[in-house]
Amino acid sequence: MNDLNNIFCLLVSPVFNPGKKNLLMMVRQKDPPLNLAMLSGWIREKGFDTAILDCGVQAETPEAFNKILHSIYAEKKHKSIYVGFYVCTPTAHQCYDLSKIVRQIIPNCTILAGGPHATFLPEEVILQSEVDIVVMNEGEITLEEILSQKPLETIKGIAYLNKKGNIVQTLPRERITNLDKLPMPAYDLLEIKKYRPPIGSFIRLPSFIVSFSRGCNNNCFFCTKTIGNGGFQKSPQKIFEEINYLKTNFGIIDFVFVDDTFTAYKNSVIEFCNLLITNKTNITWHCYSRVDTIDRELLKIMKESGCHQIMYGIESFDDNVLKTIKKNITSEQSISIIKMTQEFGISVRLSMMVGNIGDSTKACESSIKMILKLKPDFINVLIATPGPGTPFFKWAKNQNRIKTYDWSKYTGASAIVELNNFSEKQIYKYFRKFWVSFYFHPAIILKHLKKLTNKVALFNIKEAIIRIITFCLQRHEK
Repeated sequence: MNDLNNIFCLLVSPVFNPGKKNLLMMVRQKDPPLNLAMLSGWIREKGFDTAILDCGVQAETPEAFNKILHSIYAEKKHKSIYVGFYVCTPTAHQCYDLSKIVRQIIPNCTILAGGPHATFLPEEVILQSEVDIVVMNEGEITLEEILSQKPLETIKGIAYLNKKGNIVQTLPRERITNLDKLPMPAYDLLEIKKYRPPIGSFIRLPSFIVSFSRGCNNNCFFCTKTIGNGGFQKSPQKIFEEINYLKTNFGIIDFVFVDDTFTAYKNSVIEFCNLLITNKTNITWHCYSRVDTIDRELLKIMKESGCHQIMYGIESFDDNVLKTIKKNITSEQSISIIKMTQEFGISVRLSMMVGNIGDSTKACESSIKMILKLKPDFINVLIATPGPGTPFFKWAKNQNRIKTYDWSKYTGASAIVELNNFSEKQIYKYFRKFWVSFYFHPAIILKHLKKLTNKVALFNIKEAIIRIITFCLQRHEK
């Protein structure tokens, strides 16, 4: 095993630019690469030299990436260099192109790829790029063993090209079930001040996105499970420590918890909220949730501890659609919990989808009508997209219903799948109608105008108006 001091690992997050036809992604500003911060935190604790290059804030063009990489190589060329890319489906080909730049500048380095797209399509990643090793599923232990230069055939959870030119895939990597064993993410390797959560998700600044769990206990038809079935969450004390660390060291006072379902672990959430209240932490926060994990007891203590907004994954108010996509909730549940959340004075954001199996003009009209009746504070809308690794992708591929394998279109703004009784034209029509019907409704406009009480609220409404108008002027290609 080589001296750890002679090894350097650069982790790269590509630019995610979904374009102006995706309003949801337009309201996102700069999301921190939390997964890379977690990986860097792990390998740094093991003694390896590491850095993070987030192209979204540091190198938005190939030319800028080239320049930064030359600078890094000049500093680290005396070491064995590893460069790892986070590959999600919309950025796959960008990663492939960037890997070729890496190979030109640092010919002898080892190039790695991980993330959802790499996990489910490792052969494509290897054959279409300069990637030497694909890390599948969870990456901490696997990356540590790669950097420790263990023989590849002994490392679980990877795919690579052997000397015979064949792609070898090793046994799956066991998951880390006790997330408290993970060190503090390497937040110090990120330019924290350049990140900001999606418009409307924060009420104070500085605000920052965080995540404290991995995986999900549900089996929605459209969802990617990169690290396998089942979910795990850090202990309340660990979550509290991490919040305090970010507040003390970076001044963060508002947080967006982007865990798939932060409230899946009720007792842990209650304990965490009590820690915030008892210690007078004075933060405000927003989380993602499901309506089947919420009740009055939870809402009460969440509100007391600073929770100002919850985003519920509703997808549709049509029970037939919900059943088809295996959401395991009903429209009645959604309506009840949304009203209950509003009673506690917590802002409500709804995540909706258009173009799932079983969707129709009737289902969309019904959902829009219910949204306008409930009057949440915000809605997010995506076109259902079959990401590799999802049951949706497998079904659509087997049925020969996938219209394109241009991964750059897999952003939630393009009609990728051909459906029965719901045409591409209708999907685009209702994708736009959800946004326009809601955000241009007089009652919703008035609701937001009443909230213009400080500079942050004014910033949010100004930025939202600009993006909504820009989106409405766009036309989808037919």
